[in-house]
Amino acid sequence: MTFILKKGKAFQGYLSPGDPGQLFDIDLEAGHFFTLKLKSKTISPRITVELGSEVIEQSTCYSDQCKTGTIDGERFKGDALVARVLPMNGSGEFKLKLIDHGDLDVIAKQVIRFTNRMRRRNGLDPLKKNPRLTKAAQGHVNDMDTVGRYLGHDSSDGRSLTDRINEVGYKWRYIAENAASGQGSAKQVVKTWMNSPGHRANLLNDEIGEIGIGFAIDDESGVPYWIQKFAAPA
Repeated sequence: MTFILKKGKAFQGYLSPGDPGQLFDIDLEAGHFFTLKLKSKTISPRITVELGSEVIEQSTCYSDQCKTGTIDGERFKGDALVARVLPMNGSGEFKLKLIDHGDLDVIAKQVIRFTNRMRRRNGLDPLKKNPRLTKAAQGHVNDMDTVGRYLGHDSSDGRSLTDRINEVGYKWRYIAENAASGQGSAKQVVKTWMNSPGHRANLLNDEIGEIGIGFAIDDESGVPYWIQKFAAPA
């Protein structure tokens, strides 16, 4: 039997040794990034996310809870993904939950919201989203993902921050950039930047007024890439 897994509604099931596992159709808007989270006190199940016969993500629970990496909503936009929970040992109940991170626009808004929260706490004006900075930021993380698989401030072809901002036609008098990888949420990545002196200085710079966010998931490793572009317009 195949069940339907939706955001906001956890599924409770039972597994025992020899079970073929429980299968779930993932009901989510196209383009949304997501994570699966599983809790169980008595078994050590494995979660897989599958597209046809291909396993695109898997995680085995060695404690009472675990989760998959973030599934790339852009890469699998419109695809019929399924999840499977397989018993590895023991018998018992489990709870499976789908965490919807939203699409690229939602994720960018979350990063900006947490960024502006930090700025307000430090007596600074909030930043405004700029479409040209967003284009530069998204192009940067897409290059990280599909071309270089790197984390850095120079693109795979050697272009710098200045090059990328000029290419999108943004007129500026001051620019800065934050990059990060591995963080699973907007809140987590902003916290990481705030705990790093150099990144914190960029985020809390009183000269800047506009921001653009880029986000991508590495198709091979599943690692998330994050970029903030900051600027003061000319």
